[in-house]
Amino acid sequence: MAFQAIEHSTAKILTKEKLAYGIGCFGQNMAYYFLSNYILFFYTDVFRILPAAAGLILLITKIWDAVNDPIMGIFVDRTRSRWGKFRPWIIFTPIFFVPISILCFSAPNLTDVGKIIWAYATFILFDITYTASDVPYWAMSSAITANTTERNSVVMYPRLIATIAISIATVGTLPLIHFFQNIAGKGANGDRGYQLTALFYGVLTVICFAITFFLVKERVVIPRNTKQANSQDVFTTLLKNKPLALLILSGLFVNMASGAKLSTLIYYAKYNLGNEMLNPVIAGVNIPFILLGIIITPLLAKRFGKKMTYIILLTIFSIGTLGFYFSGWESLTKVLIWNCISSLGMAAPLVLQTSMLADVIEYAELKVGKRQEGLIFSSQTFMVKLSSAVTSWITGIILMSTGFIANQIQPPKALGGIHSIISLLPFIACTIAIIPMLFYPLTESKHKEIVNELNERSLKKK
Repeated sequence: MAFQAIEHSTAKILTKEKLAYGIGCFGQNMAYYFLSNYILFFYTDVFRILPAAAGLILLITKIWDAVNDPIMGIFVDRTRSRWGKFRPWIIFTPIFFVPISILCFSAPNLTDVGKIIWAYATFILFDITYTASDVPYWAMSSAITANTTERNSVVMYPRLIATIAISIATVGTLPLIHFFQNIAGKGANGDRGYQLTALFYGVLTVICFAITFFLVKERVVIPRNTKQANSQDVFTTLLKNKPLALLILSGLFVNMASGAKLSTLIYYAKYNLGNEMLNPVIAGVNIPFILLGIIITPLLAKRFGKKMTYIILLTIFSIGTLGFYFSGWESLTKVLIWNCISSLGMAAPLVLQTSMLADVIEYAELKVGKRQEGLIFSSQTFMVKLSSAVTSWITGIILMSTGFIANQIQPPKALGGIHSIISLLPFIACTIAIIPMLFYPLTESKHKEIVNELNERSLKKK
């Protein structure tokens, strides 16, 4: 059996190590937030690609992810080194973040067709690099400890730090772009502020991942003679792993909801509220509620279980977005109130997704006889990127169909479209995301039984 019973694999993890693990995603989440939430705006308002075409670019590039993510998961699962299974990927791949991120936010003087080709090429390169660092990073949470309760605590740190990073990026990215653009001077191209911001976030990513590499240990060690994952496992893992399939389905809609809320805010502030700089203001007011949701998640999960906590917090997210939709955009106070309510439930399910994916690894091992951390955690990056792509595509279609024209005063129909994207779309996605979780079968007690059985099988084989 692949699972190796090691005495300290279920030991309590020191706060210092949990913090070091969490710091790893600080820079990465800033870089990914910047790209995922500003790239569509960059394409339409700076690079001057039509909204529908820009949205389609983001959708089609994610088709590559259908192949890229599982392949990367298989590569990670096959990795054996003196640094461990996941740590080599964490130290080397972030280096490529720097030049590729800059290329993504470069607007060379090309024809309309040339711009689209450039956008496709640079975005695909970013996807490959991001996946090569993100899959092993989150999969490593399953190797830090085999104790499901301790995993909740371990995973809370990167999710909390990721939320802090995203919050800082949400508040600070636009001022940072303007700051770097002003430094570049009046004669600089309109993409220079974006390029220097990408450089800043890229370097920060390299530093943060290095901290994780040097200070975090892999305790759940897999024997070298363990069966390796292959391409066929992509399908058998899903077919034989009901909890994983349900998590993926729910996660797609959860990430679509949060992505719609975050990525449309720049449009909402600029056009509906009439002031682009209200973007960081609204985001800043939401930060304490996002952090509160993340902090209370492990406490609620300990009392009610992960499944019920997941459903409760998603319901709060759903109610907040529905209230936001009906409140309109005439009152900034109402906008802030409903956004704060939805933010309380928005980030918390993402904490539980990661912890529940780690639990699913042992379930899969029991069913198919292979331990597939990389393959299973590749589904998380696939969820995030595919949902982001679909959201961007829907956004582009709605903007185009409602008469949106970049950098112009928008007609009422376009303003209504933007408002629907940021409020009604998240409500619909949240409501759908709850349904798969009603059938999620893997409880904490069931997971404990699985880990004990794997330990017993491993000891019998010795």
